[in-house]
Amino acid sequence: MKALHFGAGNIGRGFIGDLLHKSGYSITFVEVTDKVVRQLNQDKYYELFILNEDNRRVVINDIKAVSSLTEEQKVIEAICEADLITTSVWADNLPKIAPVLAKGLHVRHNRGLSPVNVIACENALFATNILKDLLLKELNEDVLTEIAKFANTSVDRLALGKVVGGKSCVEIDSAFELVIEAKPLLRKEPIKGATYAEELQPHLERKLYIVNCGHAALAYLGFVKGYPTVQDAIKDEEVRSVATEAMRESAKLLEKKYGFSEEELEKKIQESLVRFSATFVMDDVLRVGRSPLRKLDPTDRLVAPAVQLEELGLPNTALAKCIAALLKFKNPADEQAAELEAKISANGVEKALEKFGKIDPGSKLFQTIIKEYKR
Repeated sequence: MKALHFGAGNIGRGFIGDLLHKSGYSITFVEVTDKVVRQLNQDKYYELFILNEDNRRVVINDIKAVSSLTEEQKVIEAICEADLITTSVWADNLPKIAPVLAKGLHVRHNRGLSPVNVIACENALFATNILKDLLLKELNEDVLTEIAKFANTSVDRLALGKVVGGKSCVEIDSAFELVIEAKPLLRKEPIKGATYAEELQPHLERKLYIVNCGHAALAYLGFVKGYPTVQDAIKDEEVRSVATEAMRESAKLLEKKYGFSEEELEKKIQESLVRFSATFVMDDVLRVGRSPLRKLDPTDRLVAPAVQLEELGLPNTALAKCIAALLKFKNPADEQAAELEAKISANGVEKALEKFGKIDPGSKLFQTIIKEYKR
């Protein structure tokens, strides 16, 4: 079996590559970084280290890599040969891979080859739908429908880059979650460790509104207090308390919407807090807080649950505090953080929150966020 995976970064190699390898796939990575492409092709393997298992070493072999920048024809041929196509390029980069993927699928269709499952494994809601919409700008809908089937996912795994002996490798947590939407698929791919769900939305929101919410909350609250890492921030009683309460507010929403039990959601919260506290890796708050405009989006981890809770008349004060902390986030090296800071400086925080968060200025939530921001 042949898998084509766009993105040979930490998640690509450390999470999806690991599962595909365990499932018996030969993997071709499509990557933009020349150094990574050269290393993978030269070594024909790469190393993983399991963080919470005393850095146990795992070797991933039966791999190769092609450059999406200089080897387009090789990418197209790999698309034609693949039994499965997956991605982990960061959701913001999906527009960059769509053109060559569309070309490859078009050639595959013209050659009369079998259709293929396309699964975007990105840390964003319905990322595969986003990718499909981008492909529809490049391809006729009838052609795309015939040659590819698209399934959304919910993904969760800690994967961090490191250099050992001058070579790039990845450190991963042994715990992970990969939930794949079952209905759209041609077939359930034999991916070890993956869960197939008939209804993906509850799993997506549970991960986004609890795990991602808590992680972002600790980063932004920690940044405001001057902590360099999430692990430092979570030791602060006030920061930990507000972040935990934000997760619990989100949990109340999930309980109400989908019937998750209070016990199972609290278990998820406590598991997440243990993970965020782990000192085998130090999460830089600038890294965790990156792309704040995406995290301020009305469909994302903080604003979405806060708005829905308000509509249901349920508490959202802790989430409001976290959103206020996000608005205080600064990082000149982060394009979105710079844009947010410039908007606040030029037009005021109220206009920035209304523009990026799409929150009703007349709402209690809006007023609470502004009050907390000023405090």
